Amino acid sequence: MKKLSLSLIAGIVALCLNFLSAEQALAAESLYPTKPVKLVMPFPPGGAGDILARIMAEGLSKEWQQPVIVENKPGASGMIGNEMVSKATPDGYTLLLTITQTVQAPALMKQLPYDIQKDFTPLRRVADALFLFVTTDPVITSLNKYVELAKQSPGKYSYGTYGAGTSAHIYAEMFNNMNGIKAEHIPYKGAAPLIQDMLGGHVTLSFIDMSTALPHVRSGKLQAYATVSDKRLDVLPQVPTFTELGYKGMDLVGWYGMFAPAHLPKNIATKIRTSIDKVLNSTDVQKKIREIGLFPATGKPEDFGERIAADLKKWKRIIDDAGVKLD
Repeated sequence: MKKLSLSLIAGIVALCLNFLSAEQALAAESLYPTKPVKLVMPFPPGGAGDILARIMAEGLSKEWQQPVIVENKPGASGMIGNEMVSKATPDGYTLLLTITQTVQAPALMKQLPYDIQKDFTPLRRVADALFLFVTTDPVITSLNKYVELAKQSPGKYSYGTYGAGTSAHIYAEMFNNMNGIKAEHIPYKGAAPLIQDMLGGHVTLSFIDMSTALPHVRSGKLQAYATVSDKRLDVLPQVPTFTELGYKGMDLVGWYGMFAPAHLPKNIATKIRTSIDKVLNSTDVQKKIREIGLFPATGKPEDFGERIAADLKKWKRIIDDAGVKLD
């Protein structure tokens, strides 16, 4: 009996300790965040994604009264930073702001160090990214003119992108394949060197994100002849969409979205989503996002997971049809 009593007491003590641990965990979650939060940006400083991350970090810092620190982890088309977050503790103190490339990569490579659907908690689509067809070639006076000239002289034209397997590369190959165009791909290590060579006349064509191209389009150094969008843009009302020009299927909008590691407690995920929404609904934040050539996301936070599932299928079909591969 004595042993039984001691075992019973030990069991009760253990149960109480487990109960207290659970209560403490719930209390910690309800107070989240109680320390600085890391926001990983898997691309270099200075680009639109980095600026967007800092806009969101500033807004969330004010909302939470805790520092939100942007940490750039560039490399391998975003995979280094993505992998880092996928393996982090799911406590809400390590978050990720990444791009459409995350759902394109599974179709581009046979092996990835993470699974976007299994290793992450999707939090919220934050902004949409649109692409433009731009040129510095004075002979090319419209998108239709490019198609006409490129068909007349196969292999004459080349186009630049900020890397193999990027959205710019996929859009270009998709468009060229749809229209029977043969053009050489010239990949650069980022948007900055691409723009530098375009302005220098070393490469004259590109599909490039609006946040990068917009200042040069406005200055007249780049000519924009079509936008990857479902409607004309207020910032460039003179530029038609691909659909308007008769090129269907070229209305695929990219995105920036926030994630956490998988198995994030639901109440923390809910709090983060609510806070992101509040920041995004700020007039000041919306203005800042538009100023860098991006568009504040609409819709409900919980729709992001469904968007990811749909995008994985959609981009696989597009990439397979375009024949773009990285391995």
